Amino acid sequence: MKIIELETKKLIEAPWNPNRMDDAGMGRLKESLSRYGLVAPLVVRRLDNSLFEVLSGNQRFRAITELGFDSVPCVVVDLNDAEAMLLAQALNNLRGEDDQALKGNLLKTILASIPEDKVLSLLPETAESLKSLANFSQVDLAQHLQVWQDAQAARLRHMTLQLTDKQVETIEEAVKRIMPNVKEDTGGSPNERSTAIFLLAKFYIERNELE
Repeated sequence: MKIIELETKKLIEAPWNPNRMDDAGMGRLKESLSRYGLVAPLVVRRLDNSLFEVLSGNQRFRAITELGFDSVPCVVVDLNDAEAMLLAQALNNLRGEDDQALKGNLLKTILASIPEDKVLSLLPETAESLKSLANFSQVDLAQHLQVWQDAQAARLRHMTLQLTDKQVETIEEAVKRIMPNVKEDTGGSPNERSTAIFLLAKFYIERNELE
């Protein structure tokens, strides 16, 4: 199976792709693509109208389109609709889990030559979790476990919501109103909009506990 270069204008997103990425994740993806380029090819299939549908890499395709890439490396497969959807799901879910100790050593090496702010712009970590992970292999077993738990708690997690237009309007208005309070209570997240939603939820819970 060969990798070929295709013009981005000949590629289209898969309309059935269930994978979503929030603004913070897209920002990190763009930063990575701007810094290193597209290092892993997209997986696409040819459509009847001479266009190619992206099966794996829809978020990267969206990012490179916004960044103005003229062409990208692609692997072309010949599949029907059902097989294309199955392959896309298989590729999306073929992910292992990081060995935290090895990851800690890796991050320590990275931080020795790359500034922390640059690393944070590419990885879904907070400054606290990044520091914990970088020191992961330097502690005894009990501390090792505690650091791992702390890093897991500090690690940023993504939440995908499906909302109606009216619900989005309401949430946007609520976020706008609470945004001035964001810098007072970040909840460990560098993402201001995420923190705003966190504060709204926190306010609701605390108010109900007082009733």
